[in-house]
Amino acid sequence: MKLLFVLFISLFLNSNLFASNLSQKKIIKLKPSEDNFELIDLGQNVINSNLDDQKAVFDSSSLIEKKPILVKDKDKDFAIVLSFRKNFGYLSDGVSVDAKEFSTLFSKRLINDLKLNFANSIANNLYQNSKILSRFSPKDAKMINVSPFLMHEKNKIYTKSIDYLIVINLDDFYVITTNYFITLTKDAVAKINFKIISLDNGKILKAKNVKLNFALNVKNLSKNYQNVIDEMPKMLSEVIDKEVKTLMH
Repeated sequence: MKLLFVLFISLFLNSNLFASNLSQKKIIKLKPSEDNFELIDLGQNVINSNLDDQKAVFDSSSLIEKKPILVKDKDKDFAIVLSFRKNFGYLSDGVSVDAKEFSTLFSKRLINDLKLNFANSIANNLYQNSKILSRFSPKDAKMINVSPFLMHEKNKIYTKSIDYLIVINLDDFYVITTNYFITLTKDAVAKINFKIISLDNGKILKAKNVKLNFALNVKNLSKNYQNVIDEMPKMLSEVIDKEVKTLMH
């Protein structure tokens, strides 16, 4: 009888621990397609693990000349910085696109898909520099020039006050091929990190790692690269837009 009681207690504790472990995971699946992404909280590159208690990590006042015409409005405006690592290139099914070209096209599509109010290209250029890159991106990351993808206003640096800086790091991209004897599957995987920084107080408001999974077509290989470029930036934009919405409430 004592042995049965000990076994019952052991099973009860183990089931609680198992449930507790599952409760810590945050997995988001895109439906109805099989493509999905996983959103993971970051602990890296953040000055304080508790974002609410951190001191300012970035001071934008030195970049922005104070002018009386600079006014706040109801819309929240973003500057954007994008970087890539050498692993973020495309190589599959005889198609090879180097990291710089692939990351630049990926970034262009991403900016077009994001539902954010971006600063014009001249204002955004103030944030595309080595200081921002070294502070918020991996050491081996390289800057992507996104100015051609933003609105250009000649001789107008500021039409609105910029509220947030979003830094997106394209970290890794690869294709996984799995053979199940009868069937073959191919999945594109992109690992991306992004941070949202307040330009009012210089604090990191969001710091996230995102893992995107996209099912490739094993019967029509010629369309896979175009499908990746069309769909994966859109998947990432949905993740970022959702995180931005939480800042507005």
